[in-house]
Amino acid sequence: MKFVSVVGICLLTAAMVYGEWRSSAQKKARIVAGGITLLSAMLALTLLFLPSLPGPTQWIKLLFGKVDKFMK
Repeated sequence: MKFVSVVGICLLTAAMVYGEWRSSAQKKARIVAGGITLLSAMLALTLLFLPSLPGPTQWIKLLFGKVDKFMK
């Protein structure tokens, strides 16, 4: 089942990069849009295989948890 998800993520990523590539005339915009899309796809694939990774809320709590205790 994960294979189907990987193929789906890759196909969606390719379609998004292709669409952005055709719609943008500037080279920098193409590179930035493609890079952000590819990073997002890598994150999606990572979370597909490692679903136990902490979410954004847990990362913020880890980073700023001591600041909260210090402020009290």
